Amino acid sequence: MKKSKNQYLVMIVFMLLGFSVVAEEWQLEKDKDGIQVYTAAVANSDYKAFRGEAIINAELNQVMALLDDTNGFVHWMFNCKSPKLLYKASLLDRYQYLQNDFPWPAADREMILRNEISQDPVSRVATVKLSGVLESALPEPAKAALPKKSDAVRVEDVVGFFELTPLSDAQTKVVFQLHLNPVGALPSGLVNAMIVDNPYETLKAMRKRVVLPEYANFNPF
Repeated sequence: MKKSKNQYLVMIVFMLLGFSVVAEEWQLEKDKDGIQVYTAAVANSDYKAFRGEAIINAELNQVMALLDDTNGFVHWMFNCKSPKLLYKASLLDRYQYLQNDFPWPAADREMILRNEISQDPVSRVATVKLSGVLESALPEPAKAALPKKSDAVRVEDVVGFFELTPLSDAQTKVVFQLHLNPVGALPSGLVNAMIVDNPYETLKAMRKRVVLPEYANFNPF
């Protein structure tokens, strides 16, 4: 059923409200190379959320193309390895498998993420909602594509988003926000001290990667 413009706007508002309740009060932790990184305490969690913001010298759809290329995550997403697209239910809904390299002696973490994509028809702000998915809740094609069990620890409590705001035909503001519970015996103080690197290094590498010719001429909407 075709949605009206007002229905789309209401949907975006509710999505953003859902994201905003994750964190309590953002504190600026790093401001370098035009990248700002914030952290915030999260209710009922020992682990903080992070939020990175940067202006990327690329058009909105170039950034969307980068996010659509799951296999390419190894080139720009901090400590990401073995990414795999499990299933694309539609152009705006997909399931991914990711592993994150954790420093020894901690075990690596793995997660199954659902990406739900939406765009405000007026401002053209695009949002990629990220949420952890239980293996049992996956569509059958995604279950079939899931890699065999690894030694990595499965992380299921994940929530976040990429928010892409077009500033011009050549610039996009990117916000990357995430909160997860890494489970296991990882000290929260250690994890909270390390999370600043994730959005900073991710956005820094994204800037370099997104300008490659392979991400041009992409129009998902």
